[in-house]
Amino acid sequence: MSRFVGYYDRFSDLKGDLTGLPPWARTVFVAFALPGIALLVLSIVAVVVSVAVLLAVCVPVYTLLRALTARGRSAAGRDQESWPRQVKHVDATVRDAGLIAPDEQPNPQEQMGE
Repeated sequence: MSRFVGYYDRFSDLKGDLTGLPPWARTVFVAFALPGIALLVLSIVAVVVSVAVLLAVCVPVYTLLRALTARGRSAAGRDQESWPRQVKHVDATVRDAGLIAPDEQPNPQEQMGE
């Protein structure tokens, strides 16, 4: 927690230093910061464009391959493959963990260690 307070104090000092500068000094500071801000924005735009191009190229290829591989199967064949060949029936009982069923009542003799 003390590290966080230290970081916060440094940030407040920097903020105070920037707002305490005369207007001409703030202008010079912003002029030197603009290229870095512009590069950051351009990097984000480049990532978004890269993802868009990747999707624009891959989605049609995926759709085409999906259509080509599904063409050999019949509709009935696809339905049969989606279900397992053997299905088991499972019974489950849900009980409240705080309640003990009558057949699970603890035996008092077993509790005493006899």
